[in-house]
Amino acid sequence: MSGSSLDGIDMALCEFDKEETGIKWKILKAGIIDYPKEWKQKLRFLPKSTAREITLADYHLGYLFGKEAKRFLHNEKVDFIASHGHTVFHEPQNMMTLQIGNGSAIAAVSGISTIYDFRSMDIGFGGQGAPVVPIADKDLFPEYSALVNIGGILNISIKKSDKIFAYDISPANQLLNFLAQKTGKDYDKDGEIASKGKVSNDLLKKLLSFDYFNREYPKSLDNNFIKKNFIPILENDNNSIEDQMATSVELIAKTLADELKKELNVDFDRQVLITGGGAKNNFLIKRMAALSQGIKIVVPDDLIINFKEALMIAYMGYLRINKKNNVLRSVTGASKDSIGGAVCIV
Repeated sequence: MSGSSLDGIDMALCEFDKEETGIKWKILKAGIIDYPKEWKQKLRFLPKSTAREITLADYHLGYLFGKEAKRFLHNEKVDFIASHGHTVFHEPQNMMTLQIGNGSAIAAVSGISTIYDFRSMDIGFGGQGAPVVPIADKDLFPEYSALVNIGGILNISIKKSDKIFAYDISPANQLLNFLAQKTGKDYDKDGEIASKGKVSNDLLKKLLSFDYFNREYPKSLDNNFIKKNFIPILENDNNSIEDQMATSVELIAKTLADELKKELNVDFDRQVLITGGGAKNNFLIKRMAALSQGIKIVVPDDLIINFKEALMIAYMGYLRINKKNNVLRSVTGASKDSIGGAVCIV
């Protein structure tokens, strides 16, 4: 898994067993491989590159994934690699999405059959192509009413009766990391910078002014949309970095709390699991809990925080190999459920 926050390549060795009561799963080992500095720069600016540069990056990122997977496994035999890839473009309104990290390159270098390109089939059926992981939220974490991931983008899966609905809520770490980098840091550890600031109501109002927040799901946010629309608001704002950070945290916490209150009806028995890099931001979690009173916010251990998304992709690969639906129309708005993923057999 490679996310928009560019914090590295997440790798998880996972095991799945089907039982009468559901799916039994285990993360056997996991690790994060930091991107070399040149790759961080390349991926950050790739959306503005030429077609040839993007194609080169697709193949060479695949070779990198394959090499790192082989090193991670230490000759341990596995059934397959499932790779989400790294999103360059995601434009469901134009029936297009692009995740690079060529599956054939991964398979060739690693010597392991590889499943990749999990979103395209759903896009073809008229869906958002996102979020793709709620099938795993439903099957692997049945005890939670909602599951929230705080990555570059804040997204949520909500269970209602026997169905699951999921969508992107707002920008998240993309805003916080952008501001942290202005202070020479990669990210705001524990929310230290944000905790020193005050919320600017004027700035918060501008950040909340987009029609996206009022749309009904299914809906999804594109990284490039955030860069073109939200980042300029911060760049043109005169508040201190601390105040901008505090306000961005408030945006994330408020938009999540609003959705939870609307969808879960403030039921004291409802539990919400928080994962992703943002789950380690203590100040952000405190604001989420304060604004979501009546709903239990659960932060799991580091293994689940760091590698839930990698686990999700592994499970999607497991379903793909077994020819089971792994992308749900109730989530994406597609015309039908689908079996997403192209398979490169070695």
